[in-house]
Amino acid sequence: MNNALQLAAPAGATLQTAAPAVEPPVEIFDRYADSIIGCYAHQYDAVEVHGVRNFASGTDNGTCYEIDNITPTSFSVYVHLKEGGLDCVGDFGKYDDAVQYGAEVSAGYGWPVRNYVLDQHRITRFPKLQ
Repeated sequence: MNNALQLAAPAGATLQTAAPAVEPPVEIFDRYADSIIGCYAHQYDAVEVHGVRNFASGTDNGTCYEIDNITPTSFSVYVHLKEGGLDCVGDFGKYDDAVQYGAEVSAGYGWPVRNYVLDQHRITRFPKLQ
């Protein structure tokens, strides 16, 4: 980038010359619906699949996963509380594993699955006009 234009910055600011590090794919396969739901199935009404990202990655503060359906680094399966809110019942490094587990939980309890990752990435393609 020899032709890069230097922009003015406040005193003390540092120039970032490299793109932020991207986390490598996470090897996670944790399933724990039975221990979370237990005898409280009557409090839930749906299964949700979401992408997540560790926003505290690289810090000494541990982990802080938040839902990120646009640029996820891993995927979680949740059960939706009728009163509102979610309880996480599975964490996965691969999208397909999360979807499969969501389907298993759905079949076991008769709840619908809401896949928010799929909804965020759905693209409608139209044929090119001649």
